[in-house]
Amino acid sequence: MARIAILSDAHLLIQAERFRDENYRSPRGEISLKNFHEVVSQVLAEKPEAVILAGDMFDEREKGGDWVADSEAAKYWPDIRNELKQLMECTKYGIYALRGNHDSASVLRELQDYLGDGFHFVRDEEEKIGDHNIYFMETRYRQGNYEIPEEELPKKGQILIMHETLPWGMPGLEEEVFQELSQRFSLILNGHMHHYSQGSLDIPHLYSLPALIPSQELKNNFTIEYHWPGDLEPRIKDSPFGYLILDGGEIAFRRYSPIQSIVNVRIEGNTPSDVITGINEVYSKLTEREDRANLWVWISAKGVTFEDTLQKEINKYTEINTMDISIKTRKEPRKSVELKGLDKMISLSDLQTRVLLSLPWPERDLAQKLFEEIFTSDNLSKRADSNLGRFLFQRLLELSAPELGVPQEHLNSFLLRVDPLWKKR
Repeated sequence: MARIAILSDAHLLIQAERFRDENYRSPRGEISLKNFHEVVSQVLAEKPEAVILAGDMFDEREKGGDWVADSEAAKYWPDIRNELKQLMECTKYGIYALRGNHDSASVLRELQDYLGDGFHFVRDEEEKIGDHNIYFMETRYRQGNYEIPEEELPKKGQILIMHETLPWGMPGLEEEVFQELSQRFSLILNGHMHHYSQGSLDIPHLYSLPALIPSQELKNNFTIEYHWPGDLEPRIKDSPFGYLILDGGEIAFRRYSPIQSIVNVRIEGNTPSDVITGINEVYSKLTEREDRANLWVWISAKGVTFEDTLQKEINKYTEINTMDISIKTRKEPRKSVELKGLDKMISLSDLQTRVLLSLPWPERDLAQKLFEEIFTSDNLSKRADSNLGRFLFQRLLELSAPELGVPQEHLNSFLLRVDPLWKKR
């Protein structure tokens, strides 16, 4: 039987940021092309008779969501086509490509026209590759939970290539569809998930394909992790990137070790000050690494509300390539404030005591300031000046913003926009 290499989810153009210089490619784009060259060389050493591209090898949008400009894509295509040409010419049956949800059908058709008979863009059809009968099911991906109508499912076959969301504790294609397809095919290879696995959904012959190389569409494929607070010793993982080799009835996962290290920095603090301390301690460790120029860093932080709070601190570390910042909301168990007997009079001091005792310490400090400056007996009395509301609102925001990690410039901008509304009252 034919020996086949199955590649998926390289996302080669998602790094195609826009630059006026027609000869300049982003550093992230350069390293992606270098990785693609290296992994193609590794695949060629396997001597496959055919190569399958299982979707999302190319992209029609940048990471920011903008369409990839033709002028920018043109900087990447000569290298990409050259690598594909090598794969095509070194195989007996050529390359078979399925469209993923990030791919453009027009781009795949252009590749087919450019590369000739050895490149096959296949949509909802079965192809015979050596002794294998392989059905290529066009992606029906949608966000959230979704179905595929029965009339759009392939009837029966040997091997199925698809590109859908596995419902791994997340919204995706209905599990019943995967179960039904598992009855119709003896082997299912699914892209899109970026993680290698066998036997998902209790289907032994269902394989999830790994991402071929790192990209900005990462999906938690880290090779190094730092946790703060902690001893700051990095946790090293095997590379999750690579491809599958189908040889006869056997399937093997081949790892690819990328040029760069993919780093996850997890910070858990109680306040923005804690988080900034954690960032500085971890990034100081990162700058000591000999491979610091080849780090792609993703940050996950709890204890802060706004990304800008961290970005200013991270900008101090120019040697470190920070790819993304994810703010995780901290969920604190809270006691409800029981204000019993409100049919009777309750003193302000008693209210203050009950509220403060109901809060954890970080919020308690802020509440104390609010009671001292905002919710005073004078301010709450009916004799308060009618203009007082405007002042108290501004002061409440000024006291709360630092505790919640709101940058001062954001607060000032908001107050400038709101002030005219007060004047209209």
